[in-house]
Amino acid sequence: LGGLEVALDALLRPPASIQVLAWAFEVLCLLCLDGPEPRARAMEHQGLELTLATMRSLIDDADSQERGCVLLDALAGDSLQLRARLLAQATNGLQSVLQAGARQVQRKQVQFLVCALVLKLASDSGESRQRAGSIGACEGVLAAMRAFPKRTDIEACACNALLQLSNRCAENVNRIAAVGGVKTVCLAMFKGEKCLELQEAGLGVLRFLMADSEEIPEEVTDLGGVQIVVGALETFPDSLLVQEHGLSCMSHLCWHNPKNQETVVLKEGVEIALAALRAHGERPKVVAFACAALQSIANEHKKHREVLGNCGAIELILEAMKAHPEAANVQAYACAALQSIASSSFANRRTIMQGGAEDLAISAMELHPRSWKLQEFAQMLLDTLAT
Repeated sequence: LGGLEVALDALLRPPASIQVLAWAFEVLCLLCLDGPEPRARAMEHQGLELTLATMRSLIDDADSQERGCVLLDALAGDSLQLRARLLAQATNGLQSVLQAGARQVQRKQVQFLVCALVLKLASDSGESRQRAGSIGACEGVLAAMRAFPKRTDIEACACNALLQLSNRCAENVNRIAAVGGVKTVCLAMFKGEKCLELQEAGLGVLRFLMADSEEIPEEVTDLGGVQIVVGALETFPDSLLVQEHGLSCMSHLCWHNPKNQETVVLKEGVEIALAALRAHGERPKVVAFACAALQSIANEHKKHREVLGNCGAIELILEAMKAHPEAANVQAYACAALQSIASSSFANRRTIMQGGAEDLAISAMELHPRSWKLQEFAQMLLDTLAT
């Protein structure tokens, strides 16, 4: 503790030289990395403000910038309060780390820490995601990926950070797309096809980027996204996150896109979705997006309706509805899938009705009166079955 106080006191005083300042800062960082207790003691004595001020003073000292990033990342892991301070306009802790990343482009550890800190700060709330994005977090994370395109650890951490930034934040989705983030993520996933963490996070990013866009699914398609998504689903059938995010991506890519519908079916996308329903039938999120993928594959495609009617898809979707009556998303996407499969197909309508779909749809509507999506899809199914 005496050494910590000496280091803090040295940083408070006008430095005898830049070298002395760097030494004092090194001592502070080393002592603070011993655990939460010395970090808490330092924070009580302006430790955060002194760290940021020193990083600004030593902006061109690569070692000091890396030490500061390590310390700030450790502080972000200590408490929600400290993470809020790092995002606050008065301290601009994240901005200091992003500046370090912009200046120390070839320092692997600095680039990794940029992504790690953004991941921690963006994970707390929608407000924290928006604040981080407004400071330049999206651009900083993507820059780290581009600086080290062969480092899957950096790319995986970066994709996890982008996943948090893009989750229910339209502003950050637009920022990521505007600076070439779709291409950067697709390229990383293509090269890191065997890295589970990268595939899980990358699929999540693509899912959120495509969710409310007509243009981004086209961009993903042009970048080989169908092959990337199907490849990840095939490679990691036991990963719940790969299956959830990947099937969601498949549904976006096939929606109103006949070419992608054909490509997915040729690459056994139907079999992948059905396998997910069988293997992860107890997981509502996986089940919901498997149904969504099947709905997109069948939508306005007579041949695919016949395929789905003959391969057991109807029975598995009905089983999903029976297994998850409380999950509105499962009920909604299952109704949507059955409606698409039933459309213009007497044989499929008969199979669906014999399986009790009408009663299941009515029960779901009664159980989830506030889910407009379920109400709409269930009514569409009932109307289709009545024709």
